[in-house]
Amino acid sequence: MAIGLAAELLFIFFILQARVQADNLQAVGVVGGVVYFRPPLPNLTTAYHQSHWYCGSSLKIAIHEYGKGVRYLDGPFKDRLELFPNNTLKISSLQKNDSNNFWMYLQDVAGKEYDDYSVYLKVYDVVPKPTVRAIVNGDNPEHCDVTLECWVQLEDVTYEWMPPIRVMPVGSNSTNSTLPLSFNPSLETYTCRASNPVSSSSARLIRRHPCSWTAESSAVSTATKTSMLMLLGHLLLLFFALH
Repeated sequence: MAIGLAAELLFIFFILQARVQADNLQAVGVVGGVVYFRPPLPNLTTAYHQSHWYCGSSLKIAIHEYGKGVRYLDGPFKDRLELFPNNTLKISSLQKNDSNNFWMYLQDVAGKEYDDYSVYLKVYDVVPKPTVRAIVNGDNPEHCDVTLECWVQLEDVTYEWMPPIRVMPVGSNSTNSTLPLSFNPSLETYTCRASNPVSSSSARLIRRHPCSWTAESSAVSTATKTSMLMLLGHLLLLFFALH
């Protein structure tokens, strides 16, 4: 008796776990792209009459009535949907405000509902080329003290700085334990990569010895702190005073 009860409780636990995992399904998309929602195949022992797709809590977007075809309801998705015979839903030309919960249920001839499926869609923008900047701290010619900055005008973005590969092996000789190397200590490239779950983009800053920074394109800026600007101002004043 106890073993049977335990087995029944364990069976119910696994059913609940499967339901929780199904309710927590997530999908990602990119603006302008396409996403497919593929529900599991229905129970073949039941004769289903219709399938219904919703967005959010109450916006019905598509109905598949078996034997009669598919009907797309008026609304923001009408011209961007395709519902396949296996109840897979395709959404095209994704927009940022498409981010929402999408769900589907099946209905038999008597109107009873079965096997609801739910997935949360998050739509992201394509990450643009980041803006990078080097802020030089101080004016010590023998020591390059600098802060590198990187940003894009988007939310939900992660950043990664990739330092230069300072030494490039060009070959090796295992017989006499030698390692030929080739590198340029006066030129280094630092790369910033901005990314989200669907795209990434990068920009580079180039350092020339001792502490001169240039960007790979005109869209990237270099900045110098106030101490360096004040030094340039004094030099200009001295130049005009001498002339």
